[in-house]
Amino acid sequence: MMRAWGSALLLVAASAFAQPLQPERFAPNEGRVLEIDKDAGEITIRHGYLPELGMDPMAMIFKVADPALLERVKQGDRVKFKAGLVAGRFAVIAITSLNPN
Repeated sequence: MMRAWGSALLLVAASAFAQPLQPERFAPNEGRVLEIDKDAGEITIRHGYLPELGMDPMAMIFKVADPALLERVKQGDRVKFKAGLVAGRFAVIAITSLNPN
């Protein structure tokens, strides 16, 4: 009986992890822009703990879902951003500068 119960739990856990991650699952986070590479469509952000990813604070290179997002911020800006998966890679799907204009 216990073995069947354990197998059922394992199956439920495996199916939960098999689901594709949806951008809506990712909450807005704050960080600081360290570098912008417009040619590569990437942005490096030093961010705090990302609870929805279980990711410790670090500096990370993200792709951007839309290259126009890179026009909204500059190196050194404090930002609020939303991450998601784009083509299997973590990407910034929304970003706003928190610096006064």
